[in-house]
Amino acid sequence: MSLIKKLHQSLWQICTKFGPFAPLIAMLIIGLVVLSASRFGLVIWKFERVVSTDKLAEILLQGVRVDIMQLGLIALIPLLLAPILALPQLFKIWQKFTYVWVVIALVLLVFLEVATPGFINEYDVRPNRIFVEYLKYPNEVFSMLWRGFKLEIFATLLVSGLAIWLAHNYMKPWLTLQSRWSATKLLIVWPLIFIITALGIRSSLGHRPANPAMFAITADSMVNSLVLNSAYSVIYASYNLMQESKSSDIYGKMPREKIFSLTGAKDSDIPTLTTLTPSQKRDKPLNLVIILQESLGATFVESLGGTPVTPNIERLKAQGIWFEQLYATGTRSVRGIEAVTAGFAPTPADSTVKLSKSQKNFFTLAALLEQRGYHTEFIYGGESHFDNMRSFFTGNGFNHIVEQKDYKNPVFVSSWGVSDED
Repeated sequence: MSLIKKLHQSLWQICTKFGPFAPLIAMLIIGLVVLSASRFGLVIWKFERVVSTDKLAEILLQGVRVDIMQLGLIALIPLLLAPILALPQLFKIWQKFTYVWVVIALVLLVFLEVATPGFINEYDVRPNRIFVEYLKYPNEVFSMLWRGFKLEIFATLLVSGLAIWLAHNYMKPWLTLQSRWSATKLLIVWPLIFIITALGIRSSLGHRPANPAMFAITADSMVNSLVLNSAYSVIYASYNLMQESKSSDIYGKMPREKIFSLTGAKDSDIPTLTTLTPSQKRDKPLNLVIILQESLGATFVESLGGTPVTPNIERLKAQGIWFEQLYATGTRSVRGIEAVTAGFAPTPADSTVKLSKSQKNFFTLAALLEQRGYHTEFIYGGESHFDNMRSFFTGNGFNHIVEQKDYKNPVFVSSWGVSDED
């Protein structure tokens, strides 16, 4: 008997101990192997960029965490149906349903991983929203793929076909098993399995579930995408696309020429172009510190008619320029962040901090300063993955991020992070 057959038998001996949940356990095991192997291969391929981040071990370990999240999401629908379909009376239906579900899931995981190298070559990131958006233009996309990527197409189809055959043979033992769990045992064990799966999907005991921003652990967006798997990346991008609104639909219409004349635009190709001449030239550039203070409005500033609880701001007022007619760009931190760091006005859509197209090569003040030799940092008292800040900042010019976990022995920690004094 070959080694592969022995491993196959041993694996199913383990899986059958979980009764009707055996196919989901089998999917978890083989899914982790496939996704981890793919990630390892991509890391070797891009080893120079990965090793330069000094985060190799963390990339691989956090990658397993993402894979567990993804496989938990795939298992969620069968798990929700298990209390009914996995009963002894309906066990044959449950077998066929889970067999088809797991085979399709494994093949899709393999398909997306096989498609990943070509996508990275083209876009320097794992499959993301572009992978989904282009599906709206099948004629153009498939024509382009056929002309320029024949080898990749054949390789993907070949590996996907092999994956179907392997997944079918891998799952065949499940179709021959008999129901050995009573309805009582099923209904007692099911809540435990469901809770474990839910925790795996959430992947956090904090007050926020894990999200891609949590895995933006380097300043290289391509390397950060290696932490994810391509299925998770595509599903998350699809979810974001469904949540986004087309903000331009709610605005009125006006001829472009009239817009330019009203705004005084000097160049129709760059309508926002403005020339500023410095009043003073310095031999050495100054450091620039921008303080974004959560919920600090005029009601807390004496000079603006508020309560006198910000004496340091009052002192700073005398040392610089003081604006008295500024208005907030929204009621959320991300609106202030996109306005201050990127000069981006708020829109009815989600903040650019959260939108997937702005996670890389989006203009920020930090990116501009970085080009001029500045070392740029974002220092935050809370968890930097909140509101997708870490992903946005690391992809757009910020060299280093300090967050809650980096503070040693803080005076106190609230749900929003360490105290301001820290």
